Amino acid sequence: MCARGDFDLRAPRRVATLLTMAFSAARKAAEEWISPGECFRRIAQHFIDTWEPALKEQSTPERRILTRDRGFCQVPGCSRATQVHHVQFRSAGGSDDPANLVSLCAAHHLHGVHKGWIRVRGVAPHALEWELGEIRSTAAAEPRGRRPAAPRASEA
Repeated sequence: MCARGDFDLRAPRRVATLLTMAFSAARKAAEEWISPGECFRRIAQHFIDTWEPALKEQSTPERRILTRDRGFCQVPGCSRATQVHHVQFRSAGGSDDPANLVSLCAAHHLHGVHKGWIRVRGVAPHALEWELGEIRSTAAAEPRGRRPAAPRASEA
């Protein structure tokens, strides 16, 4: 910096352009001319104010799994937003260990896995096996077709 309020900076053209635009925005927000040092201070404060809440977010097991899976459904070919699913259901003894958790979109989670159209086995995230299609096990799949008619009152 120098006495006239400017400073010299050797930087790639794109960096210099970005810095010039940031200084202009800081001066516009201040509604007056401010020194380059004050511009830097305000830009840094804006950065802190913008990103500090994100850094303070609590790291939960679910958030770690979503981060690991980059927030996308892990069913091959799907790229929708996700929720966390237990590979081995907790009701079947599955744990909350990250190796037993995988990110799935709501459709694949609720309609695919829990209705028996998709099966997943293995260890998350890199050793999962997917079985896509109707499960033919009578224990897992609901019967298809019409239900038997209820007996009539005269037959009961």
